[in-house]
Amino acid sequence: MGDSGGPEVGTAAPAFTAPLVRPDGETSAVSLSSLCDDGAVLLVFQPTDFDLETFHERSAVAEYDWFATDERVQVVGVNRARPRTNQEFVDYLDVTFPFCSDRDLSIARDYGVTYRAFGVAPRARRACFFIDSESVVRYRWVEDRNGSHTGPQLQDLYETVTDVLGTRELETFGLAGEL
Repeated sequence: MGDSGGPEVGTAAPAFTAPLVRPDGETSAVSLSSLCDDGAVLLVFQPTDFDLETFHERSAVAEYDWFATDERVQVVGVNRARPRTNQEFVDYLDVTFPFCSDRDLSIARDYGVTYRAFGVAPRARRACFFIDSESVVRYRWVEDRNGSHTGPQLQDLYETVTDVLGTRELETFGLAGEL
């Protein structure tokens, strides 16, 4: 169960359908194509074990939460947890984006982010894929095999998002009539 490489930038993102838990508690089956119908998607793979007390896990979620503020991008977490566990995770950390349950790691396997922890337990490594509305991978980051606590290059990810979607208009915070 090694890293199969997964989709490269410029190739079609592997299709999937999985249970999705939204921050409001709603759970429903969702497909990648239905997500892409609503715009670009940032798929964020997380390991199954939510060690919520560690700074690393909290910051890993927060770095993607920032992208959820852009209404043109849907951030969607993917992990092996059951929907109920995902809801507890979302509630505990007040996460603003939904999570797909990938119980059999089929999504992680299709995206090339699986490995065996200690050579035994199947897991998904931390990864993110920015997928445009046409289901094409536009950005790819996968945690290296030694599991160092580095994350994606957020500047590179941001630049990719703005290259694909354009730069957002600056918010004026109610000053538009005064400018």
